[in-house]
Amino acid sequence: MGARSFSSWVGGVVRRWPHVVALVSTIVFVVAASIGMAYFAPEKLRDAALKVKNDANLVAQLLPATLPAPSKIDSAYWLPQNWSSRQRYWFHHTSQGTATIPVPYKWFLALERPELSVRYTSLTDNEYLRRLGFIPSPSSKEFDASSPAYGYQEDAKGVSSTWTASAPDNANGLPVGFAILKGGVDPTTGGFYEDQIGLTCAACHTGHLEYKNVSIRYDGGPAMVNLGEVERVIGLSIGYTLMLRWRFERFADRLENIEGRSVDRGKLRRDLELAFQKIKKQKAANDSLLTRQGVTNLDEGFGRLDALNRIGNQVFYTNFLDPATGELPDPLLKGNFARNDAPVSFPPIWDTPYFLWAQYDASVLNELVRNSGEALGVSAKINMRAPAPGRPLFESSIHLSDIARFEELLRGTDPFSSAEASGRKFNGLVAPRWKDAQDRFRGDPAWAIDEKLVEKGRDLYRSHCFECHRGPVNDPAFDAKWPDDSFWKPENPDRSAKGEKNWVEIGGRHYFNVAQLPVNVIGTDPQQSNVLTTRRVHLPASLGLNPVDDLNKAWGCGLPADNAANPLFVLALMDVVGKTIDQWNLANNSSEDTKQQMWGPRKNCQNPRAYIGARARRNGKDEEVLAFQPQYRARPLDGVWATAPYLHNGSVPTLKDMLLPQGRRPSSFCVGSRKFDPVNGGLVVKVRANDACAAGLTDFNVSLLGNSNRGHSFEGKETDITKLPAGVIGPELSDAERRALLEYLKTL
Repeated sequence: MGARSFSSWVGGVVRRWPHVVALVSTIVFVVAASIGMAYFAPEKLRDAALKVKNDANLVAQLLPATLPAPSKIDSAYWLPQNWSSRQRYWFHHTSQGTATIPVPYKWFLALERPELSVRYTSLTDNEYLRRLGFIPSPSSKEFDASSPAYGYQEDAKGVSSTWTASAPDNANGLPVGFAILKGGVDPTTGGFYEDQIGLTCAACHTGHLEYKNVSIRYDGGPAMVNLGEVERVIGLSIGYTLMLRWRFERFADRLENIEGRSVDRGKLRRDLELAFQKIKKQKAANDSLLTRQGVTNLDEGFGRLDALNRIGNQVFYTNFLDPATGELPDPLLKGNFARNDAPVSFPPIWDTPYFLWAQYDASVLNELVRNSGEALGVSAKINMRAPAPGRPLFESSIHLSDIARFEELLRGTDPFSSAEASGRKFNGLVAPRWKDAQDRFRGDPAWAIDEKLVEKGRDLYRSHCFECHRGPVNDPAFDAKWPDDSFWKPENPDRSAKGEKNWVEIGGRHYFNVAQLPVNVIGTDPQQSNVLTTRRVHLPASLGLNPVDDLNKAWGCGLPADNAANPLFVLALMDVVGKTIDQWNLANNSSEDTKQQMWGPRKNCQNPRAYIGARARRNGKDEEVLAFQPQYRARPLDGVWATAPYLHNGSVPTLKDMLLPQGRRPSSFCVGSRKFDPVNGGLVVKVRANDACAAGLTDFNVSLLGNSNRGHSFEGKETDITKLPAGVIGPELSDAERRALLEYLKTL
């Protein structure tokens, strides 16, 4: 650069100096602000980075998502549901044999939240886990039958059985749904594993709602947890611990305090790195599979999980991975991995032991199969790779006797043990009642019930809801007015005319014949049903499985032949679960009486109403293959007021919205808060659809795949139900009718 050029350049800089200073100041400010946000508020930095493409998005993946601010709770209360406090606590914390959290129990206690804090911030802090949707629970050392700080109230009324629950180990006061899997021998590797943390049924099937700083809690209801974010939180916490020296030292100090001895910090770091690399490698492999398929996971968010696809991925993909290398023994097994694209709201589980079809989509008949399949899906350890001395195929860590006990506690005794219909009732876990919650808010008009509206609503229920949901479980006024339509009548006239019974008896036990409707008739989102109709999985020859033949031979299911190359996922899962149960019984020398008691009287068979014929191209020609048309079951509506959001995918926020024509339902609402709207019966919704959700909440957009809020609609003027189009179940209700029906539904 010559002297003149240099002089011109200097002159230009001088002229632009104020702008240069401003630019440098801005850069310094942005960098400082980013460092500050990463240090003190990484969640907010992630939200900002997600809005930027390329490198910033990569940064976003290394930061935790924003979680909702913790709500203020002054008091808590468990609603009476026919369980004692001890039975509740046993249900909340008894292991079903799963290792859902991929780190040892002691590590979980010692890890920090994924925040770059100058002080130790425990990952297991109640307030932090509450922001992920979990319900706080006392430690087993502090628990007694009445722990009012956590809402437990010893109820002197009758409970579901005379069985006295043992006290599960929850010494560190982890939330409802967390349980310790004691260390043992891994059935896949033969190596010893330390105590692990697993999730129980209660993690997803225990509900709570908040109103005026009071937490109302109830068992069997849908949870509002964000399990997808829990997975990320664990991985990030380990990553931060490895990247930041001071954080690792705090982790080691904490672990030494827990174990009461010094630890080899070099070995601890190597073990931590190995665990992190395993998590990282598996995530990268999963992401790569989805990329090759040209798809991405749907955000499940709070209160939902793609349960079927997740179970399929765990059982038919992850379980085949080599524990040491992460490799698959057969490349065809890569095709078994599917994206999460069919999330469902956690269904309520009261009454379910007496439903003829154990699964909410009427696809599974036997409850032990359904529950054991769920346990395998949330990472029970199982050998599906190769038999070895002392480690046969299908040996697992599941606690089958406790899984059977869960169902027994839910079930209680057969309601038909009472000869008189008037004395029949469910006496296991019963649905939470509005009036019990109402007692906590006496004098609040939002909780008041208008009895005149209830009377009108009862008539509307009989006209518009009875055909599918049948008579109410516990409404003497309904039974007195329409005695032939009582829920407890073995036969209802309208069902008898179709050759159906209201209750059926199998092996001396009675089951309620839940109404079933094909997905295309009810008109709700079909994505979940597609998992059952289209997903097929490759089974290695080493397993020796042929689902159709196995189920037909063992149970006489009558499944038609299937000429497809790979079996349907749902049948493969039923076969694997059946073999796992058989292996557990063999290993535990179960007597025939014990086997029969745990299995119950129902077979491990599919729903024959769902069979449909299909053709597929194979080896250059069309062949008959087995396919299903799933049937959604319409459960009775007791406790429906406490189960928002509605429809199987949680796409409708309130009962009031459920009674609107489908086109008038909210197109967007916020999920994650448990703030309850007692007037409209459900979540507190946005004032305007385009309003932003509070930080950390899931913005539920009904236009996305799997999120449709269509179907089960009251619209038009047609009153003849035989002439209604698909997705419409009755004529449009007036505002007064909606209010009356809503009032009645609250009382069920």
